[in-house]
Amino acid sequence: MPKYHVDQPITLYSGELILTAAQAAARAHSLEAIAGKKGRYIILDAVQFKAGEVIVIPGEPDKALAQRVSKVEKAAGGNDGE
Repeated sequence: MPKYHVDQPITLYSGELILTAAQAAARAHSLEAIAGKKGRYIILDAVQFKAGEVIVIPGEPDKALAQRVSKVEKAAGGNDGE
């Protein structure tokens, strides 16, 4: 799944995300872990991300979100850490 670099602060109100444990812990009150899917969460309440953070969004971001994030390209022949 594609990783996205947050270029401008964003607020997400619904959907699914794949986050690191630290990112999820900071937003635990607004997320619910999906059973059996490590690192995957459903947004229950608005979550915000600062510029510079990297998140994984299943599927393609909508047009408005796509203007505020940029896709992280995998290094040639490298492992992207997933």
